[in-house]
Amino acid sequence: MISRDSGIAPDHAVPRAAGKETIITMEGVSKWFGAAQVLNDVSLTVRRGERIVICGPSGSGKSTTIRCINRLEPFQKGRIMVDGMDLGAGAKNVSAVRAEVGMVFQQFNLFPHLTVLENCMLAPMKVRGTGKAEAETIAMKYLARVRIPEHAKKYPAQLSGGQQQRVAIARALCMTPKIMLFDEPTSALDPEMVKEVLDTMIGLAEEGMTMLCVTHEMGFARSVADRVLFMDRGEIVEQAPPEVFFTNPQHERLRDFLGQILHK
Repeated sequence: MISRDSGIAPDHAVPRAAGKETIITMEGVSKWFGAAQVLNDVSLTVRRGERIVICGPSGSGKSTTIRCINRLEPFQKGRIMVDGMDLGAGAKNVSAVRAEVGMVFQQFNLFPHLTVLENCMLAPMKVRGTGKAEAETIAMKYLARVRIPEHAKKYPAQLSGGQQQRVAIARALCMTPKIMLFDEPTSALDPEMVKEVLDTMIGLAEEGMTMLCVTHEMGFARSVADRVLFMDRGEIVEQAPPEVFFTNPQHERLRDFLGQILHK
């Protein structure tokens, strides 16, 4: 599902709050699935507090790029550093990075046999060794943060898609991550549910969360992103602040892409 615009007006842009400190570095990252190369020499630097939106056609390598950042996908060439930790330096670093990087997927991936509250408590208890009472306090804090604390005792099947995705965001926040990765978080939602999820993400941006989001929600990109990246054929073809990206695209592939997505 490709959305043309989230309904968020560009003149309500979130103030830019990125710092100078680098928190993510990708250097010459390449990846193959069998004989098919899906990432081709991708290099990217992300500053702490920066919000980056990644867009591009299907199969361009967008989701693979962010999945490599927490090593959900292994890469065969290049280097990735996350908050000073080298992802190629062994399993210990991978576990440490995953503890600091929250991820929200296209599908909600909630455990259907656990309540909303239990879904949110699980990772802090299992990964960080948080006690049950403290984990519950943390979970309720973030369920309130995404505006659904009243659903804590319900099961995922009792919630709408938009509510389930907000639970998924709360679950990731319960690990108090330094970075949030979003992989097309609204593409599985009905159009009327998209805004409630985007509003939650805008709130995170306003609080200075470092965010990388793969999405076709161009209104969100205009309003929230510090930079918008366009990927095609496994490469970052163009990147620019949104006011330049949308008004003065330099590459013909980006012009064609914007012409298609903004006029559907």
